[in-house]
Amino acid sequence: MEAIATVSLFLTGDEKDAILTSPDPVVKRFQQALRQRVTSRLAVPGLQAETISLGRATLGWWYPCAEYLSDAAMQYALEPTPELAAWLRSTTLTIARRPIGDWVGPWFRSHAEPLTGHLETAHVCWGVAAVLDLAGDVFTEAEQTEVRAMLYDKGVVLCRRWLQRNSHLANWRGILASGALVASAALGHDDLLEEFTPEVARMALAFQPDGSYGESLQYGNYLANALMLAYESLVRKHPVLAAQLDVSAYGRGMGWMAQSMLYRKPMAGWNDEPRARAVNFNDSAALFRPSGDLLLHVAVRYDDAVQAGLARWLFQEYYEPFPTQGPHDLATFGMRNDWGFLTLPLLMNSAPVRSPEAAGLPLTASFSNGNTFIRDNWAATSVLGIQGGANDGIYAPGHLQGDLNSFMLAYNRERLLVDPGHSCYRNLIHGLESASQTHNTCTFLVEQDSLGLQEDLAKIKLLEQRNVLPRRLIYPDGSVGPAVERGGRLRHCQRVGDVSWVVSEVAHAYGAPIQEFTRCWLQAGSHVTFVIDRIRASEPIRTVWNWLLNNRDGQSVARTIGNELVFSRHQSGLRLRQIGPAALAGPVYAYVHDAYHPEPAQLGEGLPGSGLLFRHTDTEASTTITRLHVLIADDVAELDEWEITQADQLLTVARPTLRIQLTGSFAETISLQVWSQGKPVSITEGESGFVVNESL
Repeated sequence: MEAIATVSLFLTGDEKDAILTSPDPVVKRFQQALRQRVTSRLAVPGLQAETISLGRATLGWWYPCAEYLSDAAMQYALEPTPELAAWLRSTTLTIARRPIGDWVGPWFRSHAEPLTGHLETAHVCWGVAAVLDLAGDVFTEAEQTEVRAMLYDKGVVLCRRWLQRNSHLANWRGILASGALVASAALGHDDLLEEFTPEVARMALAFQPDGSYGESLQYGNYLANALMLAYESLVRKHPVLAAQLDVSAYGRGMGWMAQSMLYRKPMAGWNDEPRARAVNFNDSAALFRPSGDLLLHVAVRYDDAVQAGLARWLFQEYYEPFPTQGPHDLATFGMRNDWGFLTLPLLMNSAPVRSPEAAGLPLTASFSNGNTFIRDNWAATSVLGIQGGANDGIYAPGHLQGDLNSFMLAYNRERLLVDPGHSCYRNLIHGLESASQTHNTCTFLVEQDSLGLQEDLAKIKLLEQRNVLPRRLIYPDGSVGPAVERGGRLRHCQRVGDVSWVVSEVAHAYGAPIQEFTRCWLQAGSHVTFVIDRIRASEPIRTVWNWLLNNRDGQSVARTIGNELVFSRHQSGLRLRQIGPAALAGPVYAYVHDAYHPEPAQLGEGLPGSGLLFRHTDTEASTTITRLHVLIADDVAELDEWEITQADQLLTVARPTLRIQLTGSFAETISLQVWSQGKPVSITEGESGFVVNESL
């Protein structure tokens, strides 16, 4: 079969020639990986997913549809074979001839008449569009006419119907709009492109002003990847339309993505290859890396050299070492991200690599969505990730958890204090894994009734944060309503030397009777973090401090000694002591998930006890609570060397070669001084906020 000389949407003739003749070893590795990925699938008819569990397929055909079809289509465009043509023809015709109800999605999507599209519909549009564009000659003329008609009737029409019925700004809208636009581009319908391009362009407003995303890392990537597909379907043939789409909306968020990444290392149950870990607030997977095609798209299309270089660095760091790492059957859905069919053409023209150090990213940084990060260095011996208040509001509310004033702590490439993540949305535990009581934040007991057994605390109703917000509306004139208030404010974020000071207040996320919940993080160096809580209520409450520890492989050890929690995980350890009267108890066997899956009991879903939940609980109710916690992270062999001593207002945390001292008061206004490496830093609270500077 003759090779295709020119294709218009996803691959130009020049790009094809450059890929096939490139001497670049990176290009060659990814070309071989694409060939291997596609060839291995030819042995399996249709869209059988890779992941098999309990002797059955764990995915419906919708989920791998976009990546399997687009991969095969790109491979065909580069190196066509009769076997590949036959697979593409058979698989695509089977999809096109499915009943329209199948294009709607699985059983948990609405199938009410008249039918509307859902996420799965858009993914089918992407996959079929890629085949028409890159491998259209595998069909007879009559078959191509049939596929084109079905793509419009079962794809574009259903996506449009969803867009017309819904008037809120959310990632769903971006996915459906992208599905309709990419399909319209493949069909060559200019009138449809004029209709859907403004819908896609509006989705730039879903990102925070600095390019971060209010829902989560995972959902921000999912939306950006959809917008990337829309842009790439236009830019080679319809550059004027592509210019209406704002790459900078998400492109300027590469610094946020780089700050969110932790490290790569093997994870139990996922083979021996190093896998990316990320700071996974809200509904985000801990096994996260930004989509490869999205990173290269930013590296090619965004004119900001720093952000483009960071995108290229992220691709180099998290994709180049293992081009064949799978599984690949949930990639476009953003559940287990991977590189895809656009990697090769985009790889040819991307910006030079720029590491976080070369880009000048700060070691302490906060973002519009409330995410704040403290690192001791970019080698990431210690990373503190904080979910603080969002001062700009949330531009795309949804998929939130009750995690304000929660935080995660990783030390020496081990996640110690963790976020639970999320599993299947149809699991009964999803409400619990989203609740404040399973995060490293506070909950409150308002009623004065005495408790029964200690384990009854897990059964009673606690005062927790609300985590379901109103939608951000699109008005009839096309304008978009204001960002949605979540109920918190990041009041301060500053670094002086190796001392970082972060303050967040989130009382409105709880409502009455909570009037103030200010949490302050003071980190000094790589090992010591002080957490100060200041809580006020209009009626007496009992405060519960929740601590979720990582035990996802069952290899962690935790014990309590009075008010102190001692935790070890492999070769890293944590000591956590509350300076105050609350009683420490636990563990409650909680959940820590690796990654989301649309079906229950799949790889990535944590078992009971994968999280160890400990709680400090006040014994008396009060309207005013101030409390200090001391956290020490170190190698397990060094953990017992640390001593915590208190004399008057001087608190000393020391081991033989290192001493951190804290003095001052925080009962009402905060006035502190901390010595780290012999250098004093003062922190003073005034009417206008906090002043942090080196003391003379």
